[in-house]
Amino acid sequence: MSSTPQLTLETFLENLSARTPTPGGGSASALGGALGAALAHMAGVFTTANEKYKSIEPQVLKLLDGFTALRKHFVELIQKDIDAYAAYSKARALPKNSPEEKKARSAAIAAANEIATAVPEQIVDTGLRGFELLEALGAIVNPNLAGDVAVAAYFLEAAVRGAAIQVVSNCAQPDTEGVNARRRRGVAEKIARCQAARERLDLAMLKLLKVEC
Repeated sequence: MSSTPQLTLETFLENLSARTPTPGGGSASALGGALGAALAHMAGVFTTANEKYKSIEPQVLKLLDGFTALRKHFVELIQKDIDAYAAYSKARALPKNSPEEKKARSAAIAAANEIATAVPEQIVDTGLRGFELLEALGAIVNPNLAGDVAVAAYFLEAAVRGAAIQVVSNCAQPDTEGVNARRRRGVAEKIARCQAARERLDLAMLKLLKVEC
C-alpha cells in the first residue's frame, strides 16, 4: 500500500471519510497545515522576480525556504499521525487474559498513547512556527496576494486547533503527576498565540486590500 503522502488527494479524502480509524483528525490537521504552508509559499513566489520588490527579494527567498521545509514537515506528520494511532489500536488489541498479559498490554497502550499525543503536539508546534514565517511575509508581501496570505493563516490556525484537540482528548484523564493537565494547558496557550497571530494577519491583509475594518 502506498504511504499517505503518495496518495492522490481524492484517495486520501476517500480514506478519511471511510469507517476506519485512520486517517483521522490529526492527519487531517497536518494536511491543513501543509495547505497553509503551500499557499504562503505561492504568495511569496509572487513577491519575487518583480522590480517593485527587488530590495526585499533576499528576505522573501529565505522565507520561501522556510515555507518549503514547513510544508514537507507537515506532510511527514500526516503519516506519523496515522502510524501512531495504528500502533495505539494494535496495543489495545493485545490479549489480557492473565495478569502478565494485562500488565504488558497496559504498558504498550501507555507507550503508544504517548506517541499518539506527541505527534499532534508536533503539529501544533509546526503551525506556531508557520505563523512566525507568515507574519514576516505578511509585512512585505505583494498586496495582490493579501487574500492568499489570510487564507494561509486560516489553514494554519485550523491545523493547530485540530491537532490541539487530539492532545486534549489523549490527556483528558487526570494523572497523579499532573502531566496531562500541563499538556492541555500547553496547547491551549499555543492556540491563543496562533489566534492572536491570525487576528493580526487578518487586520494587516484587510489593510493591504484597502478594506475598512
